[in-house]
Amino acid sequence: MENFDNNKTKPNIGISACLMGHKVRFDGSHKNNKFVNEVANHYFNPVTVCPEVGSGMGTPRPPIHLYNSNQGILLVDRDDHAIDYSEPMHEFAQQESLLLADQLNGFIFKSKSPSCGIERVPIYQDGNKMPDYSGIGAFTQIFTQVNPNIPIEDEGRLNDSKIKENFLERVYAHYRFSMTENTISDLLDFHASYKYSIMARGSQYPSILGRIAASARHDNIEEIRDVYFKEFMQIMKIQASRSKHINTMQHIMGYFKNELDADSKQELLSVFDSYKNYEAPLSTPMALLNLFQRRYKNNYLSTQYYLNPYPKELALRANI
Repeated sequence: MENFDNNKTKPNIGISACLMGHKVRFDGSHKNNKFVNEVANHYFNPVTVCPEVGSGMGTPRPPIHLYNSNQGILLVDRDDHAIDYSEPMHEFAQQESLLLADQLNGFIFKSKSPSCGIERVPIYQDGNKMPDYSGIGAFTQIFTQVNPNIPIEDEGRLNDSKIKENFLERVYAHYRFSMTENTISDLLDFHASYKYSIMARGSQYPSILGRIAASARHDNIEEIRDVYFKEFMQIMKIQASRSKHINTMQHIMGYFKNELDADSKQELLSVFDSYKNYEAPLSTPMALLNLFQRRYKNNYLSTQYYLNPYPKELALRANI
């Protein structure tokens, strides 16, 4: 594992080492991923992990796979199932997952890997020619059990623009929460700043999370903070629909009702319709709302991460 940035000037993100060009695969090769590499180096502090090397397997090495045995799902040598790597992988995964628990704000895994896959990892069984594609990588399974709030994705799923946007929004949300203090005021401020991001998942969610945050007292702040964050990260997994985005943007439009003239209001409503009818991406109405915010400088909206959930240079809303 590479060193992480203790200063946390930007999110720390775990990445399967092969995706960053490290020659750690079983055949001594890598799976360098251009998007992962470019985004990680510019917008995150990448923390590379290769569970197979970390658990003691050399490079190069015999290939491994998941195997459904009488003892359960094992991580074994592909050609000799008597060679079992399950226990050293389990020990490494437990130790590494605990070490990274308070450091990472997200993790990008290698897809379909027997150690790193997050879904559809093949599980082999004696007598069956076709594997069962319901597996989860041996490392990933333990990592997610230890760190259920840390957003994860694999490099294959990140080819989907909506999944990519949702994942990176969650990474930055996780990062911002990790930078807050264990105080009532910080919890309430965080909730307020994500009001419209939460609303975009469903109009009921701001109230649900608001009640949790409002129940915080000096003698229970740590417990309530944990409960709030767990629920918040689950809600943020929801991909906001176009109708919910429009409802949220209409709420934001209300902050400018006294400043916008009739033509400006009509222009904004027209852009909302274009987005609703799949004629424009989300970036188009967002750009107009941000323009009005810069022009009229509403103090409350200046705190809302919904308008700018991550660095604008990522341009993720131009494709959804």
